[in-house]
Amino acid sequence: MALGAGALLWPLNLKAQIKHYLVVGAGIVGTSIAYALHKAGQKVTLIDKDFPAAHASSNTFAWINASYPKQPLNYHLLSRLGLDIYRKWDDHLDLNINWNGSLEWFSRDEENQNMIEQIALIQQYGSATEIITKKEAIAEEPNLLFSQELIARSPSDGAINPVTAVKKMIQQITNSSNQVIYPAELIKVRTNKDWVTATTSRGSITADKVVYACGIDSNQVAKGNYLKPATPGIIVTSKPFKQTIRKVVVGPGVHVHQRSDGVVVMGEQDSLPINHDQRLAARPEEFPDRQLSLEHGQRIVNLATSFIPQFKELEIDKVDIGWRPLPLDGKPVIGSLNKYEYLATMHSGISLAPIVAELVRDELMYDIKSELLNDFRPQRFL
Repeated sequence: MALGAGALLWPLNLKAQIKHYLVVGAGIVGTSIAYALHKAGQKVTLIDKDFPAAHASSNTFAWINASYPKQPLNYHLLSRLGLDIYRKWDDHLDLNINWNGSLEWFSRDEENQNMIEQIALIQQYGSATEIITKKEAIAEEPNLLFSQELIARSPSDGAINPVTAVKKMIQQITNSSNQVIYPAELIKVRTNKDWVTATTSRGSITADKVVYACGIDSNQVAKGNYLKPATPGIIVTSKPFKQTIRKVVVGPGVHVHQRSDGVVVMGEQDSLPINHDQRLAARPEEFPDRQLSLEHGQRIVNLATSFIPQFKELEIDKVDIGWRPLPLDGKPVIGSLNKYEYLATMHSGISLAPIVAELVRDELMYDIKSELLNDFRPQRFL
């Protein structure tokens, strides 16, 4: 861990030539990269085909974690360091992150036992995640009903409002001479020995390098095969409700957290039914009508009320469909495609955005290769 942290810091003592970077995609990953380059004194243009945080970043559960599925060690280490970088960014940007940690359990004994075994593995990596008793869990979240005697507690986890985070970063980016342009769809990229020229729906942009942070559109934009077909997830957002839970709660069938303003966010652990294929072919981010969305939302709320009974009184504000970028092997895809083009796409975009932004910044500015990213290069799919 100490070696990894040092790798984040040493390039900042070097001097870098000021260059112009075009970042394509203003979700939390692309905006974080643009923000990190801006803070380092670089010239940045950030574009999005729709608007900032328009897609996955706004339709996400927004859980910041380095939990047990993030294995092996290289992926776990990146996620663990990411939590530390997030805390630094929270201080600088006042992101109002809920840093109360998380509790997790499953209804089925075999699933809970598998979770316990996987946590034992990441504890060998130095993870602070631990197994506690139901009694201890109730002491921390007295409004919850636990169906298992052993519960996973991850004290370092957090939850963020990514739309607010993106807005705060963009405000700082645009306070300088840097630009955020939307809607601006990327049409074509041409390179020569000195620069890259991007043709967009809002005109041409010439830059030294272009960074693709396009989420589910990465295969098309970066012209490669890096992602599996995107899968949808339903996100339910409530109207403000009395404060009931403090932590991120990952319970049977649904995960839940509550913001400081009382808003409850829920994400279903399973995807939408496969028999909706025809309706989902166009990757909609909303339901055909509000009544259908409320029916799906209420189904998810009902799952949560099985262990948070107070939520029977919860009133749904909106129900969204989030489409998640899924790399072919489940791990981030980060690195140079050639001298002028760079790709950054991942499923854990919420958790990894700040650390990826700082590592990408250093690779671009100082022409270095971070060992933390060596196993996540796009070339592994060629």
